[in-house]
Amino acid sequence: MISLMSTLNTASEALMAQEAEISVTNNNIANASTAGYTRETVSLQEAAPTSQGALSVGNGVEVAGITSVRNELLTSRIQQQTSEQGSSDAQVTALTQIQTLFPSTGTSLASSLSGFFTSLSALSSNPTDAANRQTVLSSAQTLVQQFNSVSAGLSGPASSLNTTVKTDVAQINELSSEAASLNQQITSQSATGQSSGTLTDQLGQVETQLASLTNISVTHGTGGDTITTGNGTPLVLAGQSHALQTSTGSDGNTHILDSSGTDITSAISSGDLGGTIQIRDTVLPGLQTSLDTLANQFATAFNSAQASGYTQNGTAGAALFSIPTTVAGSAAAISLTTTDPTAIAASSDGSSGSSGNVANLVALQNSALPSGQSVTTGSANLVYQIGNLTSNATTQQSSISLSLSSLTTQQSSVSGVSIDEESANLIRYQQAYEAAAKVVSTISTLFDTTINMISGS
Repeated sequence: MISLMSTLNTASEALMAQEAEISVTNNNIANASTAGYTRETVSLQEAAPTSQGALSVGNGVEVAGITSVRNELLTSRIQQQTSEQGSSDAQVTALTQIQTLFPSTGTSLASSLSGFFTSLSALSSNPTDAANRQTVLSSAQTLVQQFNSVSAGLSGPASSLNTTVKTDVAQINELSSEAASLNQQITSQSATGQSSGTLTDQLGQVETQLASLTNISVTHGTGGDTITTGNGTPLVLAGQSHALQTSTGSDGNTHILDSSGTDITSAISSGDLGGTIQIRDTVLPGLQTSLDTLANQFATAFNSAQASGYTQNGTAGAALFSIPTTVAGSAAAISLTTTDPTAIAASSDGSSGSSGNVANLVALQNSALPSGQSVTTGSANLVYQIGNLTSNATTQQSSISLSLSSLTTQQSSVSGVSIDEESANLIRYQQAYEAAAKVVSTISTLFDTTINMISGS
C-alpha cells in the first residue's frame, strides 16, 4: 500500500545506499597508493515496486553488493609477462657472471692460444735455443690452465643454480599454501554475503608473486582459484595446496617433482625458476660442449702434428697434450705430457737445427678442425656465443619490462584509484545523501502535522 511510511522506507534505503557509496569512496581514496589495491564500487539495484490496482510505485534502491573493478584479461597478461620477466632477469644475471669467463680483452683462452702460437713462430728462427723452447712449453702450460680454468668456471654456477632452484620451489610451496588459505577465506565470506575484495586483492598479489617464480595458469571458480603450472601440474585446487618437491637426479642437478613424484623439470619454462633451469640445463652444457670439443680437437690435431716431426734429440715427436678418450671432460682434463723443452718436435728431418716441422705446428692456428672451424675461430666463437646470449637476454629483458609497464598502466586505468574521480563521486554521493535526508525530514514534518491534526480533533 502506498503511504507516507513506504515513502519513508524508500528515503531510508536511499540514505543507506548513499552512505555505502560514501564509505566505499572514502576507502578507495585511503588506498589510492596501496600496492595491489583494486578500486571498489557499490552495486545498486532498483527495489521491487509496490502495486496498488493499476498503479505501480517504485520503492527506491537496494544495495546489491560491493564490487572490485577488475579486468581479468589484463591480469592474465600481466601474470604471463611477469613470468617472462622473471625468466629474463634470471638469465641476464647468470649470463653476466658467465661472460666474465670469456673476456674479449686481457688474459683469456683466445689470448693464451695466440701467445702459444706466437712462441712457436719464434722457435722457427732458432730451434736449438733453450729459452725459446721453454717459452713454448710455458705458453702451452698457460693454455692448458686456461682450458682448465674456463671449464671449472662453467661447472661452478651449476651449484649456485641448484640452490636457486631449491629456494624457488620452497617459495612456490609457501605461496601456494597462502593462496589456498585465501581461497578458503574468500569462499567463506562470499557464502555469508560479505565483500571479499580485500582478500581477492591479496590473492592477486600472491598469484603475481607465483608468476614471477614460474609459469602459471589461473582459473576462477566458485570454490576459489585453481592455480597450475604451465603444463597443468596443480599448485592450488580451491582450498588445498599441492607442494612441489626437489630431488637430486642422476646428472647431479636438482630436479623438480610434482606432488605425486613425477619429474616436471623440463616443463618449467619461465619465471625465475624457468630462467634458472634454462641456463643450468641448456646454456651451460652447450658452452661446456663447445669448450670440450675445442680442447679435444685442438689437442688431437697438435699431437698429430707433433708426430710428424722430431724432437731436439732426434727422436720421433710424441704427444704434447694429454686428453681423455671422450670429448666430454676434455677441457677440464687437458694437461701437458712433459716438462722437457726438448720434446717439442720442431725438426722435420731429425737434426737438432731443423725447424721444418714448426710450420706444421703453427699452421694449426688457422687450419680447420673436424668441427669445421680453426682453433682461433673456435675460441672467438665461444666469446661471441656467450656475448650473443647475454645481449639477446638483455634485449628481451628490456622489451618485456616495457610491455609489463604498459600493461600495468592499462590495469591502473581500470582498477586503480583516481583521486579526481573519487573526489567528484564523493560530492555527488554527498548531494544525493543530503537530498534523501531532506525527504526523511519532510516525511517527519508531515507525520508531525498529521499527529497534531489528530490530537487537535
